[in-house]
This record gives sequence, structure tokens and C-alpha cells, in this order.
Amino acid sequence: MLRPLVVLLLAANIGFWAWSQGALDGLTGVPHDSDREPQRLAAQIAPERLEILRTELPASAAPEAASAASAVHGAASAASATAAAATAAASSAASTVAAASAPPAEASAAALTPPTAVPVPPPAPVPTVCLEAGPFNAAEWRTAQVALRRVLDDSSWTLTSRVKAGTWMVYVGPYKSREIMARRADQLRQLEIAFEEARDLPDEYIPGFVFGRYGVEADARALQTRLTSQKIRYVRVVPLVRPAVSHTVRIPKADPAMRARLAALKPRLSGNAFEPCGR
Repeated sequence: MLRPLVVLLLAANIGFWAWSQGALDGLTGVPHDSDREPQRLAAQIAPERLEILRTELPASAAPEAASAASAVHGAASAASATAAAATAAASSAASTVAAASAPPAEASAAALTPPTAVPVPPPAPVPTVCLEAGPFNAAEWRTAQVALRRVLDDSSWTLTSRVKAGTWMVYVGPYKSREIMARRADQLRQLEIAFEEARDLPDEYIPGFVFGRYGVEADARALQTRLTSQKIRYVRVVPLVRPAVSHTVRIPKADPAMRARLAALKPRLSGNAFEPCGR
């Protein structure tokens, strides 16, 4: 199957080679070198002999062309001028409209000025007074403080505390009779010890002798020790007035509503009532 095809291809190649060598020119009538590149170049017209001819207008046509060009230029200039005039007119009209629509200077300033606020008068002040109650001793103040905090804030009142100093006396007695008291008085004079007869004291201290009164208990104790060392028997320190702390509460600014609440507290204030300060 392949052998005839191979033989056919081989015959075709041999024939093409014979034609390209010119061996078949007489048989085919077609020269093997026809229309090759050297023949075509030789057949071309020489380019150096070619001339380009210019077409010139007649002399009579030149003015007409110039007139046409001038007409075209004039028409363009006229169109430009017309457009410029139209633009200027439009700008002028826009300026006129803007000027007509602009508000006056006074109206603009009035529109920008905020309205004046009408002053609101302040509320009338609530009348207040200064009140105080006391003095309270320690036990009374504990009860009053609980009641006060139920109706008032701690920031609305102030507390003033005062310490009352005590008084102590150095004392001997009481004696069973005036005769015994008189003999003891002679002994004290012999020892040159200062003393006085007890007066203005509770009955339990009469008759007796007082060697001194002191505001500090330690001073009274020191005298007691000195008298005991001098063989004065039964000398003792008696507190006449015991030291105490008293409390006074003050409300600097009590309004009418606060005063009504304070009046209701009187039964719980141990008989003390709130009164104006300084009384």
C-alpha cells in the first residue's frame, strides 16, 4: 500500500527538480526562470525619471480664493464677536439678578443678630434664721443626736463641745462633836498647817476642815500625801464638782420647713428647745 505512494512522491520530486533546471522548458512551454526577481527589477521604470506635476490655479482665480478666505475669516470674526457679546449680556443679566435678589445690609445684619434674652428675675430668697439648742450632757446628746439625724442632714448643723473642769477639795472630817473638832484645830495650828472650817457644803461634810480646793485632781492628791506624812490622819480628796462635757448644737440657716421639723423634736431633746442663736 505504501510502496506506490513512495514511488509517486519520488517521481514528483524528480520531475520538479528537472523543471527547475530547465530540462522541461521545451516540453512544458513555461520557462523555469519566468517572473523571477532579476527579471522584474529589470522591467521596472527607472525611478529617477519620474516627475511630480503641480496644478496651478489661473491668475483670475487667485483673487476669488483670497476673497473667499477673507469672507470665511470675517464670518468667523463676526461669530466670535456675537458670542462674546452674548456672554457679556448674560453676565450682566446675572449680576443684575443677583443684585436685585440680595437682601439689604440692614436686614442681613438683623438676621445674624441673635435675639436678646429676656432676663428672668431670680427667685426670692427663703428667709432663714440661726437656731441652737443645749447644753446637753453626754447621755442627753446621744438621744438628741439620733432624733436630729432623722430630720436633718449632718451638713446642716454644727456641734460645739465644752469641757467643764472639776473641783476637788482636800478634807478631813466630819467630827462627831465640836469639842473633838476644837482639839484637832489646836494640833493643826501647832504644826502650822493652813486650814478652814467647812462651810457651804452638804451636811455630810460638817463639821470638818478643808485644806484647799483644786481644779486639777493631781494637785489635790499631792497635798493629801504631804499632810499624811505630817501625821494628819483621815485626810481625803473629795470631788466637789466632777468634770463634765456639755454639747450645744447650732443650725446656721434654718428655713421655715426646717423649723417646723425641729419643733416636733422637743420631746426628745431632754427639755431643750431650739431658740435663736445668742440667747
